[in-house]
Amino acid sequence: MSRMTCAGCGFIVDVPDLGGDNQTCPQCGGQLMRDRLPVVNHGGSGALLGEGNVSTPGEDIYDFEFAGTAQEYFRIWIVNAFLTIVTLGIYAAWARVRTRQYFYGNTRLAGHPFYFMGQPLAILKGNLIIGAGLICYFLVKGFNPFYATMLFALFYGILPLLIYRSLKFNARYSAFRNIRFRFLGTLGESYGAYLLVPCLIPFTLGLIIPYWEFRRKRYFFGNLAFGTSRNTFTGRPGAFYRTYGAVILMVIGAVVGIGILGGLLSSLFAGSRSYLGVFSSLFKVIPIWISIVSIAGFVFFRQYLYTKVNNYCWNHVNIGGAKIQSTLKVGPMTWIYLTNMMAIILSLGLLVPWAKIRRTRYLIEHLAVMAEDKLEGFAAGAEQDVDALGDAATDFFDIGFGL
Repeated sequence: MSRMTCAGCGFIVDVPDLGGDNQTCPQCGGQLMRDRLPVVNHGGSGALLGEGNVSTPGEDIYDFEFAGTAQEYFRIWIVNAFLTIVTLGIYAAWARVRTRQYFYGNTRLAGHPFYFMGQPLAILKGNLIIGAGLICYFLVKGFNPFYATMLFALFYGILPLLIYRSLKFNARYSAFRNIRFRFLGTLGESYGAYLLVPCLIPFTLGLIIPYWEFRRKRYFFGNLAFGTSRNTFTGRPGAFYRTYGAVILMVIGAVVGIGILGGLLSSLFAGSRSYLGVFSSLFKVIPIWISIVSIAGFVFFRQYLYTKVNNYCWNHVNIGGAKIQSTLKVGPMTWIYLTNMMAIILSLGLLVPWAKIRRTRYLIEHLAVMAEDKLEGFAAGAEQDVDALGDAATDFFDIGFGL
């Protein structure tokens, strides 16, 4: 006998070893996946695995795995999109739960999947509240723009509350090995990270932006807990300033390089009648090349910032004696983003599932856990129900936490 887990609902069932892998879940009808042996690399070399966390003698390295496929997710995605349109958005809550259950269920550590246990009705209530708020905003905007501005200011004032509730909701209904995650951050910390610090940006001429990034990362990574074990985040603001400084220097270098190249071309063709036609033809396509280079450059700098910050944060996290390792690379991240964007545009959006699976696989499979003891040593903590209003708001407005 071997154990199989449903990628959709997380239902676990024991099946005969000769039963094959193409089996359906008796609970929801989804695809069952056979539990695999954990991927373990025995450490002890003492080599630096990433900025911050180091493998020490006696530690085992457990690699994260992602088993999702574009074909499976496309079926979920297309059904979700169709039913959401037909039901005028009502089904969006069920679509979100199905999507999260699929991605969680296909993410594995030490042979065990993660689970998302949020309820669609709770998310639907949050969606309805946010929808009602948007309707009020547009009605008031048509009647009196001043009152609409006041409503927008009110929303900005409660944004830290929504983010706080969203983080608690997502952690509360996420689990691994039957132990739930928890978010222990306070509402005051949320207002400090998402309202107070950004208000200082104009007065510091933007110099506080790296520190703002640090505060948001510390709020998330330093307050997440798995059962009774709380994260320890050892990151420092200086690393964020160095990363942002490197991006600024690269942008300046790129602008100067383009300026020098443009000057050389101008001096080469200046006063030469024979090259006038060539120069005229080049001048017509210059805006196109400038647009292409600008987009590629923007994507590169953005992925550079994301990759460096993401690696730094994960590599400075410890939880219950276990350490996290992230080994993302800027080149592959940039390539994945650019090719995903082109594929989505050329396919008129039909390759969105393929693009999401592709990026998710790269992100997850470049994470690992380093631990001396087995991962079974974690204990469950106290649980408390959390409403889904914050999750609905942050998801609807695509408010990320910079993770």
